[in-house]
Amino acid sequence: MKQGDLPMKKDYLVIDFEFTQYRRPVGRPRGFFSEIIEIGALKLDKETLEATEKIEEFVKPHFYPKQAIESMEFCSITPSDMKKAVSFIEMIEKLSQIYVPHETWFVAWGKEDYKVLDTACSRHNIQNPILQEDYLDLAEVVKQIKGLAQTPGLVKTAIEMDVNEEGHWHAAYEDAVKASKILIKLLQEEKDIIGEMF
Repeated sequence: MKQGDLPMKKDYLVIDFEFTQYRRPVGRPRGFFSEIIEIGALKLDKETLEATEKIEEFVKPHFYPKQAIESMEFCSITPSDMKKAVSFIEMIEKLSQIYVPHETWFVAWGKEDYKVLDTACSRHNIQNPILQEDYLDLAEVVKQIKGLAQTPGLVKTAIEMDVNEEGHWHAAYEDAVKASKILIKLLQEEKDIIGEMF
């Protein structure tokens, strides 16, 4: 997308979801889909790039709670964490409070986060509040800027760009913070290239 196509600069809502997956060869429930079990998000002001709002919540799996246990263990999410978790609908309400259509980039690392969100909204019979046109794949941006043949991983990119701070990987809020630091560094150091991309 060229700069001239945009009506205005947008704020950046950098987000990371942890979600369930079913990797076993047998026993997959009919109709299974990935459910979000944790959300981390930071909203960055378009001018200052300062964080203005955040979301850091565990999310209750609604349809397949038994199948979520393995993914929860992988993400170090405990049963006590889930006792204070919000519902998927409550999570969507929190997202809607800080995302403004056409005025906010919805930034995630890779394509999966938006797909998981969109599928979950469909299964809950609610409208996805995030517009596809506002979705920005930060991994693809890094790939294009650096001229890479393959899409880079968040861990490797954070280390290479020296934004790999202390903290757990596969913890949604901490991964969102790392992704936001990558975005900020790109916006500051690659301003001309970024301006031509979005």
